[in-house]
Amino acid sequence: MARFNLNKGDRFKLSKDAGLNNLQVHLSWDGYHDLDSSTFLLGEEGVINNDADFVFYNSENRQEPYDKAKHGAKRNYIATVRPMSADGSVLGSIDEVDGGGDGETIDICLDKVDAKIQEIVFVATVHGNETFGDVKDAAITLTNTDTGEELCRYALNEAFAAEDAAEIAKLFLNDEGEWEFEAVGVGHEGGLQTLIDLFT
Repeated sequence: MARFNLNKGDRFKLSKDAGLNNLQVHLSWDGYHDLDSSTFLLGEEGVINNDADFVFYNSENRQEPYDKAKHGAKRNYIATVRPMSADGSVLGSIDEVDGGGDGETIDICLDKVDAKIQEIVFVATVHGNETFGDVKDAAITLTNTDTGEELCRYALNEAFAAEDAAEIAKLFLNDEGEWEFEAVGVGHEGGLQTLIDLFT
């Protein structure tokens, strides 16, 4: 069970003294819905600095380079090798195309985050002519990867009826230069393209 349950707008401070460096963000939901998680690493102006700072299921930048002899068809490479940010700090989730499974997981190494990055925004989209109003018990959990301790959890309780995209949560640098995790909970219509337009 998470140490803290967050409401929209609440923040959880990641103290440097606690030695928190390797984190895992897990997006979960009930039932068979096709949700995709994506991550935007933003600079001071609130947009990505290069294409690889948009980490999503179809990213070209991956944990290892494409090798036809090893991976075979490109679709097999996309389906098995995790997407990665330009600085290597964020590893995205492999797409669960059937909508089942145990949700989607993103791994973050704070030591690897480029000095130009001010925010890491975690978003999700719903596919198949559904909206977040159709998805039950969607939640995001932040875990200390090294210890397995769940630090905080945010249940997306907002009444999204028409929205098929959402900013779920974010990590951001505060004025003291320390990372904080914030429950955002802002919905959008227009799917992933709306979020791309917002952050690029």
